[in-house]
Amino acid sequence: MRNSQNTSKRVFLAIMAVKWTGGHSSSVLCLSGSKEGLVASGAEGGDLTAWGEDGTPLGHMQFQGADDVTSVLFSPSCPTRLYASHGETISILDVRSLKGSLDHFHVNEEEINCLSLNETENLLASADDSGAIKILDLENKKVSRSLKRHSNICSSVGFRPQRPQSLVSCGLDMQVMPCRGYLGNF
Repeated sequence: MRNSQNTSKRVFLAIMAVKWTGGHSSSVLCLSGSKEGLVASGAEGGDLTAWGEDGTPLGHMQFQGADDVTSVLFSPSCPTRLYASHGETISILDVRSLKGSLDHFHVNEEEINCLSLNETENLLASADDSGAIKILDLENKKVSRSLKRHSNICSSVGFRPQRPQSLVSCGLDMQVMPCRGYLGNF
């Protein structure tokens, strides 16, 4: 038993010692993993990199302007589709070809901190520095709801699984707030 624990510990330490290089030249701010093993990371200055499961950079993109990439999120149903926030904008990308956005939306008034997709992937929530949450209807390509829930920066937002009309947000106002019934019927 003890020999097995030592072997497991050595394997874990060997895995932890691997360093992925060649993707960024500035501070990395966010990352997301797909069910297919891909990883995307966003960094300061509009820098975004897609990685293979072995840590090899697969693609790189530099968004115009100097806005940081603050949130990245893979689609669970389409593992090559990636949502990325940079400044007040959300871009939809195909990680197989990071030459440009498939679509983009300028939805928030201040820097976006977090993105969340609902289970059916027709709604995308974004939380920003003003304390606002914007709900983007991806099918109609427009903001369907704007919620001003926090008195300070809204740092995170998440749709609740198996509750299509519910999401939770938190912020630097020291509040965790459920948002029930605000989303209407979709």
